[in-house]
Amino acid sequence: MNSKESEEIFDRGINYFRAGFYSSALNEFYQVKKIEPDYPNIDYIIEAATKKNDEVAGQISNFIEENFDKEIQELSEELNIENSSHLGPKVQRLLKIGKFNEALKELKVAESIIPDSRPLLMLLGNTYRRLGMLDDAEQVLKRARVIYPEDSELLNNLGNIYMAKGMYTDAEEAYRTAMRGMRDDPRMLNNLGVLRMQTNNLDDAENLFRKAAKLVPQWKTPRKNLEHLAKRMEILEKNIEEIREEYHKHPDYLDIGLNLGKNLFFRGFYSEAKSVFRSILKKNPNLLAAWFYLASIYEINHNFDDAIECYVELVKKAKKENTSEYKNYENLREQGFVEEAIAELKKVAVVELDIASSRINIGIKYFEDCLWVDALRHFEEAMRINSNYPDAYYWTALTLVQVKKSTKAKELLKKAIELNPNYADAYFQLGLLSKSKSKKQAAEYFKKALTLNLRPSFVKIVEQFLKEEKLS
Repeated sequence: MNSKESEEIFDRGINYFRAGFYSSALNEFYQVKKIEPDYPNIDYIIEAATKKNDEVAGQISNFIEENFDKEIQELSEELNIENSSHLGPKVQRLLKIGKFNEALKELKVAESIIPDSRPLLMLLGNTYRRLGMLDDAEQVLKRARVIYPEDSELLNNLGNIYMAKGMYTDAEEAYRTAMRGMRDDPRMLNNLGVLRMQTNNLDDAENLFRKAAKLVPQWKTPRKNLEHLAKRMEILEKNIEEIREEYHKHPDYLDIGLNLGKNLFFRGFYSEAKSVFRSILKKNPNLLAAWFYLASIYEINHNFDDAIECYVELVKKAKKENTSEYKNYENLREQGFVEEAIAELKKVAVVELDIASSRINIGIKYFEDCLWVDALRHFEEAMRINSNYPDAYYWTALTLVQVKKSTKAKELLKKAIELNPNYADAYFQLGLLSKSKSKKQAAEYFKKALTLNLRPSFVKIVEQFLKEEKLS
Protein backbone atom coordinates (compact mmCIF):
# COMPACT_ATOMS: atom_id res chain seq x y z
CA MET A 1 0.00 0.00 0.00
CA ASN A 2 1.29 3.47 -0.89
CA SER A 3 1.89 5.91 1.95
CA LYS A 4 -0.43 8.88 2.33
CA GLU A 5 2.53 11.25 1.96
CA SER A 6 3.53 9.72 -1.39
CA GLU A 7 -0.02 9.87 -2.71
CA GLU A 8 -0.43 13.52 -1.69
CA ILE A 9 2.85 14.51 -3.36
CA PHE A 10 1.98 12.48 -6.45
CA ASP A 11 -1.43 14.17 -6.73
CA ARG A 12 0.25 17.54 -6.39
CA GLY A 13 2.63 16.58 -9.20
CA ILE A 14 -0.24 15.51 -11.46
CA ASN A 15 -2.00 18.83 -10.92
CA TYR A 16 1.18 20.76 -11.72
CA PHE A 17 1.55 18.64 -14.86
CA ARG A 18 -2.02 19.37 -15.96
CA ALA A 19 -1.46 23.07 -15.31
CA GLY A 20 1.62 23.09 -17.56
CA PHE A 21 4.19 23.53 -14.76
CA TYR A 22 6.29 20.59 -15.89
CA SER A 23 9.44 21.36 -13.89
CA SER A 24 7.41 21.65 -10.68
CA ALA A 25 5.62 18.39 -11.54
CA LEU A 26 8.95 16.68 -12.12
CA ASN A 27 10.22 17.81 -8.74
CA GLU A 28 7.14 16.33 -7.02
CA PHE A 29 7.52 13.01 -8.89
CA TYR A 30 11.18 12.80 -7.89
CA GLN A 31 10.14 13.28 -4.25
CA VAL A 32 7.70 10.39 -4.60
CA LYS A 33 10.45 8.17 -6.00
CA LYS A 34 12.74 9.11 -3.12
CA ILE A 35 10.08 8.14 -0.55
CA GLU A 36 8.82 5.06 -2.42
CA PRO A 37 11.16 3.87 -5.22
CA ASP A 38 8.57 1.27 -6.28
CA TYR A 39 5.60 3.66 -6.47
CA PRO A 40 3.41 2.42 -9.37
CA ASN A 41 4.63 3.65 -12.79
CA ILE A 42 6.76 6.38 -11.21
CA ASP A 43 9.73 5.80 -13.55
CA TYR A 44 7.49 6.01 -16.60
CA ILE A 45 5.80 9.16 -15.26
CA ILE A 46 9.17 10.80 -14.53
CA GLU A 47 10.31 9.95 -18.05
CA ALA A 48 7.12 11.44 -19.56
CA ALA A 49 7.36 14.59 -17.42
CA THR A 50 11.05 15.00 -18.30
CA LYS A 51 10.27 14.70 -22.01
CA LYS A 52 7.45 17.24 -21.76
CA ASN A 53 9.61 19.61 -19.73
CA ASP A 54 12.40 19.41 -22.31
CA GLU A 55 9.90 20.10 -25.10
CA VAL A 56 8.50 23.29 -23.61
CA ALA A 57 11.28 24.52 -21.35
CA GLY A 58 14.53 23.83 -23.17
CA GLN A 59 17.34 21.40 -22.56
CA ILE A 60 19.90 22.00 -19.83
CA SER A 61 23.44 21.06 -20.79
CA ASN A 62 25.44 19.65 -17.90
CA PHE A 63 28.24 17.14 -17.80
CA ILE A 64 26.15 14.16 -16.70
CA GLU A 65 23.74 14.44 -19.64
CA GLU A 66 25.76 15.83 -22.54
CA ASN A 67 29.28 14.85 -23.63
CA PHE A 68 28.92 12.37 -20.79
CA ASP A 69 31.83 10.05 -21.58
CA LYS A 70 34.31 12.90 -22.05
CA GLU A 71 33.34 14.71 -18.86
CA ILE A 72 33.28 11.70 -16.54
CA GLN A 73 36.63 10.61 -17.92
CA GLU A 74 38.16 13.99 -17.12
CA LEU A 75 36.64 14.11 -13.63
CA SER A 76 37.45 10.48 -12.89
CA GLU A 77 41.07 11.02 -13.96
CA GLU A 78 41.24 13.93 -11.50
CA LEU A 79 39.84 11.69 -8.77
CA ASN A 80 43.06 10.73 -7.00
CA ILE A 81 42.45 8.64 -3.90
CA GLU A 82 45.28 7.57 -1.62
CA ASN A 83 45.87 3.81 -1.61
CA SER A 84 42.87 3.34 -3.96
CA SER A 85 44.20 3.80 -7.49
CA HIS A 86 41.47 1.53 -8.86
CA LEU A 87 38.55 3.57 -7.47
CA GLY A 88 38.55 6.40 -10.03
CA PRO A 89 38.47 4.06 -13.07
CA LYS A 90 35.84 1.92 -11.35
CA VAL A 91 33.56 4.93 -10.79
CA GLN A 92 34.13 5.99 -14.40
CA ARG A 93 33.16 2.56 -15.72
CA LEU A 94 30.01 2.33 -13.58
CA LEU A 95 28.85 5.80 -14.63
CA LYS A 96 29.48 5.10 -18.32
CA ILE A 97 27.34 1.96 -18.28
CA GLY A 98 24.55 3.64 -16.34
CA LYS A 99 24.96 1.84 -13.00
CA PHE A 100 24.45 5.00 -11.01
CA ASN A 101 23.47 3.42 -7.69
CA GLU A 102 26.63 1.30 -7.70
CA ALA A 103 28.73 4.31 -8.68
CA LEU A 104 27.14 6.25 -5.81
CA LYS A 105 28.24 3.58 -3.30
CA GLU A 106 31.83 3.83 -4.55
CA LEU A 107 31.72 7.63 -4.43
CA LYS A 108 30.52 7.49 -0.82
CA VAL A 109 33.55 5.33 0.01
CA ALA A 110 35.79 7.90 -1.68
CA GLU A 111 34.07 10.70 0.24
CA SER A 112 35.20 9.20 3.54
CA ILE A 113 38.80 9.39 2.27
CA ILE A 114 38.88 12.72 0.38
CA PRO A 115 35.75 14.65 1.49
CA ASP A 116 36.90 18.01 0.01
CA SER A 117 37.98 16.78 -3.42
CA ARG A 118 36.49 18.96 -6.19
CA PRO A 119 36.07 16.15 -8.78
CA LEU A 120 34.58 13.89 -6.10
CA LEU A 121 32.00 16.48 -5.05
CA MET A 122 31.12 17.22 -8.69
CA LEU A 123 30.68 13.52 -9.49
CA LEU A 124 28.79 12.87 -6.27
CA GLY A 125 26.42 15.83 -6.67
CA ASN A 126 25.58 15.09 -10.26
CA THR A 127 25.16 11.37 -9.66
CA TYR A 128 22.58 12.28 -7.02
CA ARG A 129 20.92 14.50 -9.61
CA ARG A 130 20.94 11.73 -12.19
CA LEU A 131 19.14 9.51 -9.65
CA GLY A 132 16.55 12.21 -8.97
CA MET A 133 17.87 12.81 -5.45
CA LEU A 134 17.78 16.57 -5.85
CA ASP A 135 17.96 17.53 -2.17
CA ASP A 136 21.08 15.41 -1.70
CA ALA A 137 22.61 16.86 -4.86
CA GLU A 138 21.93 20.38 -3.63
CA GLN A 139 23.55 19.75 -0.25
CA VAL A 140 26.70 18.25 -1.79
CA LEU A 141 27.17 21.08 -4.28
CA LYS A 142 26.42 23.74 -1.64
CA ARG A 143 29.15 22.18 0.51
CA ALA A 144 31.46 22.26 -2.50
CA ARG A 145 30.63 25.92 -3.05
CA VAL A 146 31.85 26.79 0.46
CA ILE A 147 35.22 25.21 -0.41
CA TYR A 148 35.37 26.51 -4.00
CA PRO A 149 33.23 29.70 -3.95
CA GLU A 150 34.31 31.00 -7.39
CA ASP A 151 34.29 27.70 -9.30
CA SER A 152 32.15 28.41 -12.36
CA GLU A 153 31.64 24.76 -13.35
CA LEU A 154 30.41 23.95 -9.87
CA LEU A 155 28.08 26.96 -9.84
CA ASN A 156 26.72 25.98 -13.24
CA ASN A 157 25.83 22.53 -11.95
CA LEU A 158 24.35 23.96 -8.75
CA GLY A 159 22.20 26.24 -10.92
CA ASN A 160 20.97 23.19 -12.81
CA ILE A 161 19.92 21.59 -9.52
CA TYR A 162 18.05 24.71 -8.43
CA MET A 163 16.29 24.90 -11.78
CA ALA A 164 15.25 21.23 -11.56
CA LYS A 165 13.73 22.02 -8.16
CA GLY A 166 11.88 25.08 -9.47
CA MET A 167 14.05 27.43 -7.36
CA TYR A 168 14.44 29.96 -10.16
CA THR A 169 15.78 32.87 -8.08
CA ASP A 170 18.56 30.68 -6.67
CA ALA A 171 19.28 29.23 -10.11
CA GLU A 172 19.70 32.70 -11.62
CA GLU A 173 22.00 33.78 -8.79
CA ALA A 174 24.18 30.69 -9.33
CA TYR A 175 24.31 31.19 -13.11
CA ARG A 176 25.06 34.93 -12.82
CA THR A 177 27.91 34.24 -10.41
CA ALA A 178 29.24 31.49 -12.67
CA MET A 179 29.25 33.84 -15.65
CA ARG A 180 31.93 35.99 -14.03
CA GLY A 181 34.36 33.26 -15.01
CA MET A 182 32.43 31.91 -18.03
CA ARG A 183 31.03 35.07 -19.63
CA ASP A 184 31.15 33.81 -23.19
CA ASP A 185 30.58 30.17 -22.34
CA PRO A 186 27.76 28.88 -24.57
CA ARG A 187 26.64 26.45 -21.84
CA MET A 188 25.91 29.35 -19.51
CA LEU A 189 24.00 31.20 -22.24
CA ASN A 190 22.00 28.04 -22.99
CA ASN A 191 21.23 27.40 -19.34
CA LEU A 192 20.15 30.99 -18.78
CA GLY A 193 17.95 30.61 -21.86
CA VAL A 194 16.38 27.52 -20.33
CA LEU A 195 15.78 29.48 -17.13
CA ARG A 196 14.05 32.18 -19.15
CA MET A 197 11.86 29.52 -20.77
CA GLN A 198 10.98 28.06 -17.38
CA THR A 199 9.80 31.50 -16.27
CA ASN A 200 8.04 32.13 -19.62
CA ASN A 201 10.33 34.97 -20.72
CA LEU A 202 10.39 33.52 -24.21
CA ASP A 203 11.83 36.53 -26.06
CA ASP A 204 14.83 36.69 -23.69
CA ALA A 205 15.29 32.93 -24.07
CA GLU A 206 15.37 33.28 -27.86
CA ASN A 207 18.17 35.87 -27.71
CA LEU A 208 20.26 33.73 -25.34
CA PHE A 209 19.89 30.57 -27.44
CA ARG A 210 20.86 32.50 -30.59
CA LYS A 211 24.03 33.77 -28.89
CA ALA A 212 24.95 30.25 -27.75
CA ALA A 213 24.30 28.80 -31.21
CA LYS A 214 26.39 31.52 -32.86
CA LEU A 215 29.35 30.85 -30.55
CA VAL A 216 29.34 27.11 -31.23
CA PRO A 217 27.45 26.45 -34.49
CA GLN A 218 28.03 22.69 -34.33
CA TRP A 219 26.48 22.35 -30.83
CA LYS A 220 22.99 20.89 -31.26
CA THR A 221 21.38 21.76 -27.90
CA PRO A 222 20.80 25.52 -28.36
CA ARG A 223 19.63 24.93 -31.93
CA LYS A 224 17.15 22.31 -30.71
CA ASN A 225 16.01 24.72 -28.03
CA LEU A 226 15.46 27.41 -30.66
CA GLU A 227 13.34 24.96 -32.68
CA HIS A 228 11.26 23.99 -29.62
CA LEU A 229 10.93 27.65 -28.66
CA ALA A 230 9.76 28.71 -32.12
CA LYS A 231 7.09 25.99 -32.11
CA ARG A 232 5.98 26.90 -28.61
CA MET A 233 5.70 30.61 -29.44
CA GLU A 234 3.77 29.86 -32.63
CA ILE A 235 1.28 27.59 -30.84
CA LEU A 236 0.78 30.01 -27.94
CA GLU A 237 0.30 33.03 -30.19
CA LYS A 238 -2.19 31.15 -32.36
CA ASN A 239 -4.07 30.01 -29.25
CA ILE A 240 -4.09 33.53 -27.82
CA GLU A 241 -5.50 35.01 -31.01
CA GLU A 242 -8.28 32.39 -31.27
CA ILE A 243 -9.19 32.36 -27.57
CA ARG A 244 -9.15 36.16 -27.29
CA GLU A 245 -11.67 36.37 -30.13
CA GLU A 246 -13.81 33.65 -28.55
CA TYR A 247 -13.74 35.36 -25.13
CA HIS A 248 -14.67 38.70 -26.71
CA LYS A 249 -17.81 37.05 -28.11
CA HIS A 250 -18.65 35.31 -24.82
CA PRO A 251 -17.27 37.40 -21.91
CA ASP A 252 -19.42 35.49 -19.42
CA TYR A 253 -17.79 32.13 -20.27
CA LEU A 254 -15.15 32.39 -17.56
CA ASP A 255 -13.49 29.08 -18.47
CA ILE A 256 -12.56 30.66 -21.81
CA GLY A 257 -11.13 33.65 -19.95
CA LEU A 258 -9.14 31.32 -17.73
CA ASN A 259 -7.72 29.58 -20.80
CA LEU A 260 -6.81 32.94 -22.33
CA GLY A 261 -5.04 34.05 -19.15
CA LYS A 262 -3.12 30.78 -18.97
CA ASN A 263 -1.89 31.07 -22.56
CA LEU A 264 -0.89 34.72 -22.03
CA PHE A 265 1.00 33.65 -18.90
CA PHE A 266 2.92 30.90 -20.69
CA ARG A 267 3.81 33.28 -23.52
CA GLY A 268 5.25 35.72 -20.98
CA PHE A 269 2.64 38.44 -21.49
CA TYR A 270 2.32 38.88 -17.73
CA SER A 271 0.59 42.26 -17.64
CA GLU A 272 -2.30 41.20 -19.86
CA ALA A 273 -2.53 37.81 -18.13
CA LYS A 274 -2.87 39.53 -14.73
CA SER A 275 -5.62 41.79 -16.09
CA VAL A 276 -7.54 38.78 -17.41
CA PHE A 277 -7.26 36.84 -14.15
CA ARG A 278 -8.27 39.86 -12.04
CA SER A 279 -11.28 40.42 -14.31
CA ILE A 280 -12.31 36.78 -13.92
CA LEU A 281 -11.99 36.93 -10.14
CA LYS A 282 -14.20 40.03 -9.97
CA LYS A 283 -16.93 38.03 -11.68
CA ASN A 284 -16.30 34.83 -9.70
CA PRO A 285 -13.95 35.05 -6.68
CA ASN A 286 -14.34 31.29 -6.14
CA LEU A 287 -12.58 30.32 -9.38
CA LEU A 288 -9.55 28.80 -7.66
CA ALA A 289 -7.50 28.22 -10.81
CA ALA A 290 -7.41 32.00 -11.44
CA TRP A 291 -5.93 32.58 -7.96
CA PHE A 292 -3.37 29.84 -8.67
CA TYR A 293 -2.13 31.32 -11.95
CA LEU A 294 -2.18 34.88 -10.63
CA ALA A 295 -0.07 33.85 -7.63
CA SER A 296 2.36 32.07 -9.97
CA ILE A 297 2.85 35.23 -12.03
CA TYR A 298 3.59 37.29 -8.93
CA GLU A 299 6.00 34.65 -7.62
CA ILE A 300 7.97 34.41 -10.89
CA ASN A 301 8.35 38.20 -10.86
CA HIS A 302 9.58 38.13 -7.23
CA ASN A 303 6.50 39.99 -6.00
CA PHE A 304 6.28 37.67 -3.02
CA ASP A 305 3.79 39.63 -0.91
CA ASP A 306 1.16 39.60 -3.67
CA ALA A 307 1.96 35.97 -4.47
CA ILE A 308 1.37 35.00 -0.83
CA GLU A 309 -1.89 36.97 -0.75
CA CYS A 310 -3.21 35.02 -3.77
CA TYR A 311 -2.02 31.64 -2.51
CA VAL A 312 -3.59 32.31 0.91
CA GLU A 313 -6.86 33.30 -0.76
CA LEU A 314 -6.81 30.02 -2.69
CA VAL A 315 -6.12 27.99 0.48
CA LYS A 316 -8.91 29.67 2.43
CA LYS A 317 -11.47 29.26 -0.34
CA ALA A 318 -10.45 25.60 -0.62
CA LYS A 319 -10.88 25.35 3.21
CA LYS A 320 -7.35 24.02 3.77
CA GLU A 321 -6.17 26.56 6.34
CA ASN A 322 -6.31 24.02 9.18
CA THR A 323 -3.60 21.81 7.64
CA SER A 324 -0.17 21.37 9.21
CA GLU A 325 1.45 22.84 6.09
CA TYR A 326 -0.54 26.05 6.45
CA LYS A 327 0.44 26.32 10.12
CA ASN A 328 4.09 25.83 9.09
CA TYR A 329 3.68 28.60 6.52
CA GLU A 330 2.33 30.98 9.17
CA ASN A 331 5.25 30.25 11.50
CA LEU A 332 7.84 30.75 8.76
CA ARG A 333 6.18 33.99 7.63
CA GLU A 334 6.22 35.35 11.19
CA GLN A 335 9.95 34.62 11.39
CA GLY A 336 10.58 36.49 8.14
CA PHE A 337 11.49 33.46 5.99
CA VAL A 338 9.40 34.58 3.03
CA GLU A 339 10.57 32.18 0.29
CA GLU A 340 10.54 29.22 2.68
CA ALA A 341 7.03 30.25 3.76
CA ILE A 342 5.86 30.28 0.12
CA ALA A 343 7.34 26.82 -0.46
CA GLU A 344 5.35 25.47 2.50
CA LEU A 345 2.20 27.34 1.49
CA LYS A 346 2.35 25.90 -2.04
CA LYS A 347 2.05 22.39 -0.63
CA VAL A 348 -1.62 23.10 0.03
CA ALA A 349 -2.21 25.95 -2.45
CA VAL A 350 -2.74 23.48 -5.27
CA VAL A 351 -5.97 23.56 -7.22
CA GLU A 352 -7.53 20.42 -8.68
CA LEU A 353 -7.25 21.36 -12.33
CA ASP A 354 -9.73 19.23 -14.24
CA ILE A 355 -9.02 20.71 -17.65
CA ALA A 356 -11.20 18.18 -19.50
CA SER A 357 -14.15 19.18 -17.34
CA SER A 358 -13.48 22.82 -18.15
CA ARG A 359 -13.67 22.07 -21.88
CA ILE A 360 -16.95 20.19 -21.37
CA ASN A 361 -18.44 23.12 -19.45
CA ILE A 362 -17.62 25.51 -22.29
CA GLY A 363 -18.96 23.02 -24.84
CA ILE A 364 -22.26 22.67 -22.99
CA LYS A 365 -22.77 26.44 -23.14
CA TYR A 366 -22.24 26.39 -26.91
CA PHE A 367 -24.54 23.35 -27.15
CA GLU A 368 -27.29 25.22 -25.32
CA ASP A 369 -26.89 28.07 -27.83
CA CYS A 370 -27.11 25.58 -30.74
CA LEU A 371 -23.55 26.43 -31.84
CA TRP A 372 -22.74 22.85 -32.80
CA VAL A 373 -19.30 23.39 -34.40
CA ASP A 374 -17.98 25.29 -31.39
CA ALA A 375 -19.50 22.79 -28.97
CA LEU A 376 -18.02 19.84 -30.86
CA ARG A 377 -14.55 21.43 -30.86
CA HIS A 378 -14.52 21.68 -27.07
CA PHE A 379 -16.00 18.22 -26.45
CA GLU A 380 -13.45 16.62 -28.80
CA GLU A 381 -10.66 18.49 -27.02
CA ALA A 382 -11.94 17.09 -23.71
CA MET A 383 -11.70 13.57 -25.18
CA ARG A 384 -8.10 14.25 -26.22
CA ILE A 385 -7.19 15.59 -22.78
CA ASN A 386 -8.77 12.69 -20.89
CA SER A 387 -9.62 9.59 -22.89
CA ASN A 388 -11.20 7.98 -19.81
CA TYR A 389 -13.81 10.68 -19.21
CA PRO A 390 -17.33 9.28 -19.97
CA ASP A 391 -18.93 12.75 -20.11
CA ALA A 392 -16.63 13.80 -22.96
CA TYR A 393 -17.89 10.93 -25.13
CA TYR A 394 -21.51 11.50 -24.08
CA TRP A 395 -21.58 15.20 -25.01
CA THR A 396 -19.66 14.64 -28.23
CA ALA A 397 -22.29 12.04 -29.15
CA LEU A 398 -25.17 14.43 -28.42
CA THR A 399 -23.59 17.07 -30.63
CA LEU A 400 -22.99 14.59 -33.45
CA VAL A 401 -26.70 13.74 -33.35
CA GLN A 402 -27.45 17.39 -34.02
CA VAL A 403 -25.24 17.38 -37.13
CA LYS A 404 -26.81 14.13 -38.43
CA LYS A 405 -23.95 11.77 -37.57
CA SER A 406 -25.93 9.21 -35.58
CA THR A 407 -23.77 6.17 -36.35
CA LYS A 408 -20.68 7.80 -34.84
CA ALA A 409 -22.82 9.09 -31.97
CA LYS A 410 -23.89 5.51 -31.10
CA GLU A 411 -20.27 4.40 -31.00
CA LEU A 412 -19.36 7.17 -28.57
CA LEU A 413 -22.37 6.50 -26.32
CA LYS A 414 -21.29 2.86 -26.11
CA LYS A 415 -17.78 4.04 -25.21
CA ALA A 416 -19.24 6.22 -22.45
CA ILE A 417 -21.10 3.17 -21.09
CA GLU A 418 -17.95 1.06 -21.34
CA LEU A 419 -16.21 3.59 -19.11
CA ASN A 420 -19.23 3.99 -16.83
CA PRO A 421 -21.60 0.97 -16.92
CA ASN A 422 -24.13 2.90 -14.80
CA TYR A 423 -24.41 5.88 -17.16
CA ALA A 424 -28.23 6.10 -17.26
CA ASP A 425 -28.42 9.06 -19.66
CA ALA A 426 -26.17 7.30 -22.18
CA TYR A 427 -28.51 4.27 -22.21
CA PHE A 428 -31.44 6.63 -22.66
CA GLN A 429 -29.83 8.40 -25.65
CA LEU A 430 -28.96 5.01 -27.22
CA GLY A 431 -32.63 4.10 -26.84
CA LEU A 432 -33.69 7.25 -28.68
CA LEU A 433 -31.20 6.59 -31.50
CA SER A 434 -32.36 2.96 -31.84
CA LYS A 435 -36.13 3.63 -32.08
CA SER A 436 -36.28 4.10 -35.85
CA LYS A 437 -34.49 0.83 -36.66
CA SER A 438 -35.36 -1.49 -33.78
CA LYS A 439 -38.00 -0.73 -31.19
CA LYS A 440 -37.01 -3.92 -29.39
CA GLN A 441 -33.40 -2.77 -29.10
CA ALA A 442 -34.57 0.66 -28.00
CA ALA A 443 -36.73 -0.91 -25.31
CA GLU A 444 -33.73 -2.85 -23.96
CA TYR A 445 -31.71 0.35 -23.63
CA PHE A 446 -34.66 2.18 -22.04
CA LYS A 447 -35.31 -0.62 -19.53
CA LYS A 448 -31.65 -0.60 -18.54
CA ALA A 449 -31.79 3.17 -18.06
CA LEU A 450 -34.80 2.79 -15.75
CA THR A 451 -32.83 0.47 -13.46
CA LEU A 452 -30.29 3.24 -12.96
CA ASN A 453 -30.55 6.79 -11.67
CA LEU A 454 -32.34 8.22 -14.70
CA ARG A 455 -33.53 11.81 -14.44
CA PRO A 456 -37.35 12.17 -13.97
CA SER A 457 -37.98 13.98 -17.29
CA PHE A 458 -36.33 11.09 -19.15
CA VAL A 459 -38.25 8.52 -17.08
CA LYS A 460 -41.56 9.95 -18.35
CA ILE A 461 -40.42 9.63 -21.98
CA VAL A 462 -39.29 6.03 -21.45
CA GLU A 463 -42.47 4.99 -19.67
CA GLN A 464 -44.61 6.57 -22.40
CA PHE A 465 -42.65 4.73 -25.13
CA LEU A 466 -42.85 1.39 -23.36
CA LYS A 467 -46.59 1.90 -22.74
CA GLU A 468 -47.30 2.75 -26.37
CA GLU A 469 -45.30 -0.19 -27.65
CA LYS A 470 -46.65 -2.42 -24.86
CA LEU A 471 -43.07 -3.48 -24.06
CA SER A 472 -43.02 -2.65 -20.36
